[in-house]
Amino acid sequence: MHIKFGWALDRAPWQSHRDTRSSHTTNTNPTGTTVVTGPLGLLGILQTRLGTTRPSVNRPIRIAQYRSLMAEADHPWYQRSFGDDPWNTANHLLRLRDDAVEAGWQPTIGGETYNEHPRLDALASVERLVRLGPTHDPSANLTPGRADDLREVLTLLRQHGPSWPLGINTIELQDRRTDLPNTWQTILQALTAAGVTITEAPVKSGVPELTIVRGPDEWSTAEVAARWLSNTTDRAKLCIIAGDSTNILDHELSRRGTPTLGIPRTSAMSPAGQVLPVFLSAILPPTDIRHVAEFLDLSFGTPDAESPAKALIPRSVSSALLTALTKEPGISGDPDSAWMTALRDLQDRADTAPETRAKAAETAHTIDRLIRLTPPVIDNDLVLLTTLHPALNWLADRLRALSHNPDDATPDSTRTKAFIAEAAGHVDSFREALAHLPAEELRVRELFDIADVCAPTAPHITAEAIAAKWTVVSDPAEVPEDCDTILWWSSHRNEGDGNEVWDPEEANALSLAGAQISTATERERLHQAAALRGIRTAATVICFCPDRIRGQETSLHPSLSRLAEDIAVTYPGRFTTTGVDAVLDDASITRPVSTLHETGTWRLGEVSALLDEVAAQTITPPSTVSRSLDGDFTHLLPERLSFTQIEQLLSDPLGWTLERALGIKRGFSFDVPTGNRMIGTFVHAIVEELVGRGAPTDGAVPSPQVIAETFDRFVPRFASELLLPGQKARLGTIRSKVLASLASLFTTVQECGITLTRAEAAFTHAWELTVSGGPWTVALGGMRDLEGAIDAGRPVIIDLKWANSGKRYRTMVDDGEAVQLSVYSHTAEGSGDGNPLTAYFLLKQGRFVSTDSALDPDFTGGSGETDDSGANLGGDPTGLWPRIEASVEDALTKIATGRFESLSADVYADFGIRPGEKNTELNKAIKSIKDEITEEGRLFIDKPQTFSAFNLIYGIAGDPS
Repeated sequence: MHIKFGWALDRAPWQSHRDTRSSHTTNTNPTGTTVVTGPLGLLGILQTRLGTTRPSVNRPIRIAQYRSLMAEADHPWYQRSFGDDPWNTANHLLRLRDDAVEAGWQPTIGGETYNEHPRLDALASVERLVRLGPTHDPSANLTPGRADDLREVLTLLRQHGPSWPLGINTIELQDRRTDLPNTWQTILQALTAAGVTITEAPVKSGVPELTIVRGPDEWSTAEVAARWLSNTTDRAKLCIIAGDSTNILDHELSRRGTPTLGIPRTSAMSPAGQVLPVFLSAILPPTDIRHVAEFLDLSFGTPDAESPAKALIPRSVSSALLTALTKEPGISGDPDSAWMTALRDLQDRADTAPETRAKAAETAHTIDRLIRLTPPVIDNDLVLLTTLHPALNWLADRLRALSHNPDDATPDSTRTKAFIAEAAGHVDSFREALAHLPAEELRVRELFDIADVCAPTAPHITAEAIAAKWTVVSDPAEVPEDCDTILWWSSHRNEGDGNEVWDPEEANALSLAGAQISTATERERLHQAAALRGIRTAATVICFCPDRIRGQETSLHPSLSRLAEDIAVTYPGRFTTTGVDAVLDDASITRPVSTLHETGTWRLGEVSALLDEVAAQTITPPSTVSRSLDGDFTHLLPERLSFTQIEQLLSDPLGWTLERALGIKRGFSFDVPTGNRMIGTFVHAIVEELVGRGAPTDGAVPSPQVIAETFDRFVPRFASELLLPGQKARLGTIRSKVLASLASLFTTVQECGITLTRAEAAFTHAWELTVSGGPWTVALGGMRDLEGAIDAGRPVIIDLKWANSGKRYRTMVDDGEAVQLSVYSHTAEGSGDGNPLTAYFLLKQGRFVSTDSALDPDFTGGSGETDDSGANLGGDPTGLWPRIEASVEDALTKIATGRFESLSADVYADFGIRPGEKNTELNKAIKSIKDEITEEGRLFIDKPQTFSAFNLIYGIAGDPS
């Protein structure tokens, strides 16, 4: 065997003498193989020849083992850090230990105690407990790592090298032997003693022709790189260095029908590594409903008409449970809760069709058991691991079943299965790491740290690599010898290993124990020399480097600065000065992408392409949002309306069309109530309970104790968010406000002689409208928060609101825009004289907003304005009904005839202002629209555009390009 060894050549291809590219090797032997490799590859070859290969072990297992050893050693230097964060502390010290061992550390030499170096003393105290061996060896407590393998190989070479048949003839060093780390210099000495011929490759002194193409971003740079690759003719002698992900370059290559490279972005974690953290966040107490919703909605793959995405939880189950969470944002064992109702419904379906629906009911009850009935036990932030294992076993089985499920063999399906298999491997690795921990309990944070370390690192690509005549490498040092031209994609500086691991005193102490530490400067020098050597292989080097990558400014690779020095020396008369910046900034070296275009021709070096001039495409935001279409759109008209829909029709008919008629809505995670929306639902439920089953039989006001007990009982069901860590003060504040507010509500109602009869009362009313000149009947329905009676049967309707400020509702009543109260008043049934008494009750402020001075002493009589019929616009909301009816008829008529308006969004588009930005002129324009519609006897609801769900679709938010 003939080996070409370089410090940065671990990913380089092997070279066969029988290959058509036999000129890669300098070996004169006509047969055999030249192995091009780096330290990892050579270590593997030596282990194979010495018979010391062993199964690879995941690093998390070694961290778990070292964590146990550190707990046993209990050295004072790391006690505090280990007590606060044992996993990451063990991870850090294991890296230090392996770095020292790889450098040749022998902690037993001379009985060194390292009293003056506490970090080394801590490592030595742990190392004295280490017994290396495989995981199946009961006497071993630490699985050997690469550093231990290196030490073992060196020991065996010294002992048996001269008499052992290694089968290696020659090793040609691409680096200077003296630049290699000391341990590898020692290994090479041992190999020489074993009869292996060690040579150094001749120093390459060639100075290639350098061109650097700079673009403002990856897209513009990728376009010119792809154009060059698509039009070059000599691909056999071309080497492409992929200095970063080729996702964008592959996109441009694919557009031109050119083979793609398929080099992924290096990432710390594969997206498949997110499945386990989402699952743990969902099942670990206290229950966070948002995390539960994410878990229930988790799916893999891109859905389309032919192959729907694979769901972790079957859709029949997840839809039912997610719908329950949107109704009640909490998981409770209360039989009346939405969660328990969903479980019963699934079980009822299974009872009626056991063959097809029994599995769904079983899955739902399993989820209920994992989250509600028997979740992992956590005490004082410590998770009892035995209670976590059943959940992990279920997840592993579920992922395994999904990955093995028969499916079509489409590329998308294959990628989805591979993704699921990665997620399943993550769970298996996590369980294996936990099994090597002697502790029965772990902190929640440490559990997630372990999951993070166990996560798969396999990167994902957007394009597959397609075979081509060119060679693709990932580092300049890997460039083959017979290369004439190098195209270096993304030739920017990478983050190097520039940090010193040991301080000088520690390095000196380690040297006494056999370790020779390489400094960061020495490591960087070795890498740069290897990169420069690879670049000098070619006659032409064309670099493509964006100015910014993912928002960050870039600088050129350091090896290009070294090459610029050589160019300046070789061509002294070519540049004004011999400085590196003068060379790299010269117009003959650096070419902005804009300078490659000539009249009708694009040219870069020897490659050119004809161009067709097209007008520049300028993408601008829309100047109007409203749209008009020809045709009959009566099929979009509603059969049922509620107050919420009416309010949307009076503010944004286009938004109503998108959401209500076409069904465009956000996902379940958004719909799970939180914040004020959640609190409002919560307090509504308390009031319903107190008015219904919890009301005193004699009509008395519910006692503070009853209100408090109901509040505490309903928190897990309707507002579980308040039970999360860090929410105690918020829970206390809300509790005190709600108790005081509800006491005020019931006391005021009683003092005004109002008898409450129902809460959350459903109603339906046939509403006769005139749409497009013809009759149209809709069912007007909804739920009234509180119903009651006063004065011999006069209806009373109270709507409960939880809002940070009551100003909006005050304005609505005073200005005659209380649409909701008007709807309730118009549809009320009662035997008393006069219009129904309607009012808002502000739960957070504990007061009424109404036109009745007995309920609301702050009411001043409204604006005093009247419409054409003489109805007081600022008086009883009943008088608002004709305007509401006219407005709804107008909105529905426009929709039916193809006119879809969003007047408020139109103003934002016209002014070029994003929702949320303040502008006086914009406010005046919207007010002008409102006044104009009011004069026409209709109503326009000015809702803040910020809260619209369609701002991105309208084009008035986000990036229009």
